[in-house]
Amino acid sequence: IEGTLKKVHDGTALVNKTDDAFSKVAESASKVGELVAEIAAASNEQSQGIDQVNKAVNEMDRVVQQTAANAEENASASEEMNAQAEQMKGFVGELVTLVGQSRNGSGNGQSIGLTKRARARAQDRVPAPRVITKSRAVTVQHAKEVTPEQVIPLNDVDFKDF
Repeated sequence: IEGTLKKVHDGTALVNKTDDAFSKVAESASKVGELVAEIAAASNEQSQGIDQVNKAVNEMDRVVQQTAANAEENASASEEMNAQAEQMKGFVGELVTLVGQSRNGSGNGQSIGLTKRARARAQDRVPAPRVITKSRAVTVQHAKEVTPEQVIPLNDVDFKDF
């Protein structure tokens, strides 16, 4: 009987040790489960963050492409405006020539670099000023000749960028 009691007592101690070990394993498994859940939540948050970064990069790409397109349009508009400025410079030159010459072709002798052909075209376009009244058209005679500088003060500094 004593031998059986000793074996029962030893068996009980062994069962208690096994129970403690299983409790520790269960506790560890529970901690592992909690850690895995935290890792899953962190991974989900990282995934959402990466998705937001991806959307931001796509938006930046769209903005950069739009900016590049706008820059190209601005360059084209700038070239067009430069061409129009050159054309306007020619018109102003013709206007200066026209204003500086009287009807008979005499003027103050100033020219801003127009070709003979451009001066001839400008002179051909200048009709004598006319005022139309109810009864008839009257040609207006100039009482005083006006120089181009009086009408449009030109300075080479104003046109240095052209």
